[in-house]
Amino acid sequence: MSSPAHAIYSSTFSLSLQGHEFQPQYGVQLIFNETAESLLLCSVVCNQNPSCLTFDYDSSSHHCRLFEADLTNGAIIAVASQTSIVGSVILSASLYASMYNQSCSACRENRYQTCSSTTNTCQCPGNSYWNGSMCPLQLFENAVCGQIDACRSDLNLSCVINSYGELTQCSIATTTTSTTSTMTTTSTTSILLPVQCSSYTTISDATRRISYTGTSTCDSSLFGTTGTWVRFVSSAGATMPTSAPSTHTCGSDAPGWYNGVYPSTAGSTTTGTVCYNYSGNTCNWSNSIQITDCSTFYVFDLINTPLCNLRYCTV
Repeated sequence: MSSPAHAIYSSTFSLSLQGHEFQPQYGVQLIFNETAESLLLCSVVCNQNPSCLTFDYDSSSHHCRLFEADLTNGAIIAVASQTSIVGSVILSASLYASMYNQSCSACRENRYQTCSSTTNTCQCPGNSYWNGSMCPLQLFENAVCGQIDACRSDLNLSCVINSYGELTQCSIATTTTSTTSTMTTTSTTSILLPVQCSSYTTISDATRRISYTGTSTCDSSLFGTTGTWVRFVSSAGATMPTSAPSTHTCGSDAPGWYNGVYPSTAGSTTTGTVCYNYSGNTCNWSNSIQITDCSTFYVFDLINTPLCNLRYCTV
């Protein structure tokens, strides 16, 4: 599908099957959330925004969303609405190689490269970087990086260099300042987070919320006996409650809550206890879990619950 915009400002899209929408990995990737009269007009809006690489559109609600994201940092997921569809910009090296580092006349009004006021040459647009053939999107926290400019600098991320001089992963740059009577010194360091901060399963199930009082289910066979690192996102909330929810909430008969203290230092991991509230006893059953502080979010190493219907709750 090609957008009917100006010939220079053109894009080719691939479309998913109906009944799907795009799920970005990070909220900041959503750059437009409005209505459009048709799928074609939604694609035009995406085409006219150089940051847009993916859009989804629902022909029933006329809901049009644009994302500065692709399948490397998002996913096309099945949804209940059979009138929802996802469009993805098709990119190739031929869109970039003939213009990169050329004079600005080569990329005037072009959506794939922009004119740099500093060098007066065609360069990758914001939040992307030159990898030798194309301008892929810059990477988010904990992603493996192979170039010094591959990380989202607007989010204060930099590509960490380890003690062997190797580029490793994108991490938040932290600044510490010390003051004496004669001078002030500032140093910047990057925190290297453990692997579970970049390798985890996301859970967005709203029925885990302590406010949910519907059908009961359980986690007795979901996470395995050795554990699975998970991150709660979107409708599921972000953390586990630290006080006992009422029974028959969170989609369970005996809701699970974290009876401990969260780690407070980026990269640190704490082992604690999850209790299950039932029959007047806020800790009628229990099991151990681990929690890691990943600087801007937590991940949880969860195991199967002792029995059914016990379930991990979220807030």
